[in-house]
Amino acid sequence: MTLPSSVNLVNSAMNKIISSIVGAVLAISPAFSVLAQEGTPPTAVNFCTRISREIDQRIGQHISEREAKLKDRRVEREAKLEERRDERKDRLEDFRERRDERRDVHYAKLMERATTTAQKAAVTAFQQAIESAVSVRKSAVDAANSAFKSGLDTAIANRKTAVDAAIATLKSSLDAAMAKAKSDCSSGVAPATAREAYRTAVENARKKFQDDMKAAEKVRDTVKTLQDTRRAAVKKAVDDFKTAVEKARTDLQAAFGK
Repeated sequence: MTLPSSVNLVNSAMNKIISSIVGAVLAISPAFSVLAQEGTPPTAVNFCTRISREIDQRIGQHISEREAKLKDRRVEREAKLEERRDERKDRLEDFRERRDERRDVHYAKLMERATTTAQKAAVTAFQQAIESAVSVRKSAVDAANSAFKSGLDTAIANRKTAVDAAIATLKSSLDAAMAKAKSDCSSGVAPATAREAYRTAVENARKKFQDDMKAAEKVRDTVKTLQDTRRAAVKKAVDDFKTAVEKARTDLQAAFGK
């Protein structure tokens, strides 16, 4: 008897989630790829004239707009992730229910073929062995999926925290650079000198931001580890299931003289 496993469906569902999660929920918003560049100082000689009125306002506006876009995209992606998880959970449950029904039909046909007390007892023992193996496999696969989901949620949360911290540090650095430039300008520092100091501070802030974002992207390594761990756990569950099914089949065949 062939007892199809639900593992292929689980693999497909989780691989799609991984692709979604890695390709969507875990990707940096393009809007923030240029966030640090918004602090780039002008080359015009009227730096001190423009710093308080035009430059400060423009930088603040651009950063606020990009933060708003990032928040909106996060909400959208989180909603899509939950929707896909719910859909795959429902599909998996439906699949398992159909397989349960087909096994019940098969058990009934086997019992119809049993003509002796020993054969009927063998069919009962076969059914119990298969159902036990199915239950063990289901628990193992569910545990692997649950661990993966929990680990992935933690990785996403950690990445969000790291990205938010990088943005906060960038904003703080740009604010400090702006405050220093305004102070220099009001203190009589030559505009060219003030502008150069501001430019250097902004470049340092930008580099720090880029480094922080690269560090945040290390979550991809965590996701790969979670994938490998889950894959190994599911494979073991399948292998153990096949071994149990083969033994049950052999015992049943012996009782029927085949």
